[in-house]
Amino acid sequence: MRTHAQHFAIALAGIAFQTALASQVPLCPGLTIVTAINSIDGDYESIKTIESVTADRIRIKYSSEYPNNDMLDPDPSPVKKLVVHRTVLTRDQQSATMYQQIFTGKSDEVIPETTAIGLSSAILKALKTKGQSDFALSTVNGEVFLTGNREEIPNAYHYMLAIPLKRVGTTVVKLPVLVNEQRVELPTIQAAGEDVSGEKSEFFILDDEANPLMIKFRLGIGAVKPPDRDMRAACDEMKKNLANVSSDPQVIKGLAALGCDRTSDTDRDVLRVIKITSRCGGGVMQQGGGGGGGAGAGAGGGGGGGDSAGAAQLEQQLEKNRRADIYSIYFSFNSDTIREESGPTLKEIAEVMRKHPNWKLAVNGHTDGIASDQYNLALSQRRAAAVKNALVKLYKMDPNRFTTSGLGKSQPKDRNDTIEGRARNRRVELVRSD
Repeated sequence: MRTHAQHFAIALAGIAFQTALASQVPLCPGLTIVTAINSIDGDYESIKTIESVTADRIRIKYSSEYPNNDMLDPDPSPVKKLVVHRTVLTRDQQSATMYQQIFTGKSDEVIPETTAIGLSSAILKALKTKGQSDFALSTVNGEVFLTGNREEIPNAYHYMLAIPLKRVGTTVVKLPVLVNEQRVELPTIQAAGEDVSGEKSEFFILDDEANPLMIKFRLGIGAVKPPDRDMRAACDEMKKNLANVSSDPQVIKGLAALGCDRTSDTDRDVLRVIKITSRCGGGVMQQGGGGGGGAGAGAGGGGGGGDSAGAAQLEQQLEKNRRADIYSIYFSFNSDTIREESGPTLKEIAEVMRKHPNWKLAVNGHTDGIASDQYNLALSQRRAAAVKNALVKLYKMDPNRFTTSGLGKSQPKDRNDTIEGRARNRRVELVRSD
């Protein structure tokens, strides 16, 4: 049993860990990290929000709405929803070598000796000073794929795969991320590893010992092969038998899941942090492309009284440029339903509109390039209307101050052949019309 002095020392160590290092992305309550995962139906997003930070632990809320591609799932819902909490111990954030990046509703909230949103400070430091580090990560949702028992509570440690890491190169690799609504080049350390089966993976870790977020990883690089001759023959037979319903979305999805149209090697898993919103009061240090060191629209602050920093930044953009791109209004997958994590940004828009009663806004919806022109146009129209309805119903805004339109995929901001480019194209645009 620890003495009072030992407990006090642990608390001091935790406080020092959280405050002594100057963090580029402060690990504090309100920090929101959005990760994009590519599926056969399009990109879906998981949202991790830091709810609390104390001397000895960090509590994370995880929210995900993703396409249901499990043909054996008794639940026929096309979209699955998951909201869970994970608590990471400060000592593990400092020194753990296991990365439990998979969130399930059946895991314990605290999984000792693991991290959840990135690697530990010790791993990053070892990569930078020694060029290598021990490392393991969770491979699959074990209770379904390995045990076949959907009711069994998985032992998180059983599904850890050792992938010793080696640093790639000696220079920092900059990756674009939407930080507080602005495109920012974040510095990362690139590492690579190979598991016992010979599958290769690569990782890009934020170069920030106070918060070494996993910005991107690719697992099983090129491990998923095109169908062989026998499988291609089976696919051709299925397509022939399903010719009358070939345009049915479920048929298209099923054939894609089998890899019938795959023509080249693909990665087993690719995850990419695409958006970071800081509502910590100090904001995120802008680097390259961010401009001026300031936060963008939606970057909240922790001031006492008065407008939030996010509302002030949005106001400045609408005053100066008469328009602003908003990335922190989140929608359910392929839907116009606004997710609850959008609340702070909607509140900031309402703050600005109350402060300027003569302003009027055109709310424009934009999508990425996945799916048809017609589908995206309709989806963007519905999403723009949903934003207006939320402002009217939740914040008592005058509906006559808003117009809505959907522009689909007609005005991309970035490429549509990368997961981060598509994320930049999915947005709500506010344009002053007064």
